[in-house]
Amino acid sequence: MAARTRWVAGSFLVVTIANGVAAASPVQVKVDAGLLEGSRFGTTPGGAFKGIPYAAAPAGDWRWKPPRPAPPWTGTRSAHALGPVCPQPDTWPRIRRRVATLLGGDPDLVPPPRPISEDCLSLNVWTPNLAGKAKLPVMVWLHGGGFTIGSGDDEAAALAPHGVVVVTLNYRLGLLGFLAHPALTRESEHASSGNYGLLDQLEALRWVQRNIAAFGGDPTRVTIFGHSSGADAVLQLLASPLARGLFQRAVAQSSAGGETLALARAEAQGVELAARLEAPTANPLPTLRAANLERLLSVAPGGFEAVTDGWLLPDAVPRLLAAEQPHAVPLVLGATANEWVILAQAFPPPKDRDGYRALLLQAGEARLERLLALYAPVDDDVLTVATRYLGDRNFVCPTRHVAVQRRTRTWLYLVSAPPALGPAGVRFAGFHGSDLRLLFGVDLGAPLGEVGERVGAAMRRYWVRFATTGDPNQPGLPEWPTYQGANPQHLELGDPIRVVAGLGRPGCDVLDEAQDEARAR
Repeated sequence: MAARTRWVAGSFLVVTIANGVAAASPVQVKVDAGLLEGSRFGTTPGGAFKGIPYAAAPAGDWRWKPPRPAPPWTGTRSAHALGPVCPQPDTWPRIRRRVATLLGGDPDLVPPPRPISEDCLSLNVWTPNLAGKAKLPVMVWLHGGGFTIGSGDDEAAALAPHGVVVVTLNYRLGLLGFLAHPALTRESEHASSGNYGLLDQLEALRWVQRNIAAFGGDPTRVTIFGHSSGADAVLQLLASPLARGLFQRAVAQSSAGGETLALARAEAQGVELAARLEAPTANPLPTLRAANLERLLSVAPGGFEAVTDGWLLPDAVPRLLAAEQPHAVPLVLGATANEWVILAQAFPPPKDRDGYRALLLQAGEARLERLLALYAPVDDDVLTVATRYLGDRNFVCPTRHVAVQRRTRTWLYLVSAPPALGPAGVRFAGFHGSDLRLLFGVDLGAPLGEVGERVGAAMRRYWVRFATTGDPNQPGLPEWPTYQGANPQHLELGDPIRVVAGLGRPGCDVLDEAQDEARAR
């Protein structure tokens, strides 16, 4: 399924961007754990505060337990540098360099890897509003990376100069963030295991509620937004009863629909992993908690998902979202037009007709002929149509399905803006992550082009307006209708920006049948 192949997803293409952060004239803010010293940000009375601990280190005996509040400090804590990243395979910088090269950019713009540490639960705040006269909306970014790689760096800081306080954060990943095991479930007072990374995100949101006013942010106008697995986390938090009141709007960019593993299935995977680590069957937790990071990462480099654990997620996410009340959180969500074209570098689609037929058969034999008619190879070009099919199946259709099921305010979009990366980059139009390049203004050493600049500026205006009012619409941009109604429409962020109908149809209608059948089993 899609969730198992998203480890190269997320904000893999985003490189460090300064966005006006200067090292001169430090600024200070008092939070509940102590005094912070950050750097001036931009030309307004703003500041950048990095590496702020929002929870204690989840190491040793605290591995695979809910996060604890960060211990207070005395004196002034430096907040000038990003904190360590959460333990993960060393593939992240190489992936970003590879993607930059594929797109015709400069791989040397990708920053070098930072140290990893289990003491990684930190966040970063960029604010243009240290004067705090009128509280600004807050946007909390959840990075992607298949719940396996990545970190909350300065990618989203580009939005702060447009009138919002931006927060990015690290959360536990991979085995340390999403391991479920019967012993962990028995140990938990909630009979739950497997969602430690999501619990970290909730702890960070609680920190925001307690402290963001000191940075000029409004805790009653918090938007969570994320990409790929970060977008899945957005939907999972949107569905979770534990998250109620912690945010007021949500944006999910290129999610796989927030699908989760059943607890029993996740526990079975955990038992297998514990056996690989030679942990005693009767009492595996001491061995697991004493294992060194290198050993943990070597036996489980990726492939983790959130869990329907009965506590944070008491049911499957699609059912929880479909059961939302009419006053539920407004949501913006969408996908890109060619999601799989860049993921194909790591997960190649079939190139021959037999392999392609086997791929389509995964949706059920009863749907094979309909899918062959809707996704028919042209001039025997199986690779191109298989790539488009995988993008629809894993991102476009699950995204549309969430919008169809919701009964409250939801806006749907598709990014199709062509790249300005020269002949080598043309085939990557609408790739997975191209929305981040536009939204955050990342040029990768190559210009965005006139269309890209225009679409990126529009996205920033829509996103910030949504964070401010709960509705993305404003004068000067095409009117973006909600997706509800007899003839639902979505916004195409392309050339031109326009409102159209029929996203994913009729292919997604067939694929929705397959997903509904799988969920009913």
